Amino acid sequence: MGRATSSSSSIESKAFSSTGASSSSQRDLSTDLRLGLSISSSPPYAREQPSDWPTIKPLLRQALAEEENECNSATFFVKVYMEGIPIGRKLDLLAHESYNDLIRILEHMFNTNIIWAEAEVDGDHYEKYHVLTYEDKEGDWMMVGDVPWEMFLSAVRRLKITKC
Repeated sequence: MGRATSSSSSIESKAFSSTGASSSSQRDLSTDLRLGLSISSSPPYAREQPSDWPTIKPLLRQALAEEENECNSATFFVKVYMEGIPIGRKLDLLAHESYNDLIRILEHMFNTNIIWAEAEVDGDHYEKYHVLTYEDKEGDWMMVGDVPWEMFLSAVRRLKITKC
């Protein structure tokens, strides 16, 4: 019988502690409301997602897979610096098919005349031309057009346009 009293007193203490807990949680909620926090009684880490919303990871994976399928074209960007201009520009070399196409784009981009290995130049007016060089993987500076286009694409690290 002594045990029955102790179990009944433990039930009362549990009931009292749960009643005390509810009053303290109400006090915490009122404090939360004064601070502008949410009134949710669940902890912030136990968020429940509505069942009709899909999870985000599969959607992101699907979107990335679709983007990869759409964008099968490769890119190879290099920096192009011009003497006298402090900021370099980025250029996709794989968007060009040959040296002629590359030179035409660079002349338009920097508004200048560019000399390269296959260019014909008026010998009297060198001061108005610029030379296009590239740095290869070994760190050597070479004149553009000295090697075939495919070999150039495999060796180039950056381009530089300098005055004659």
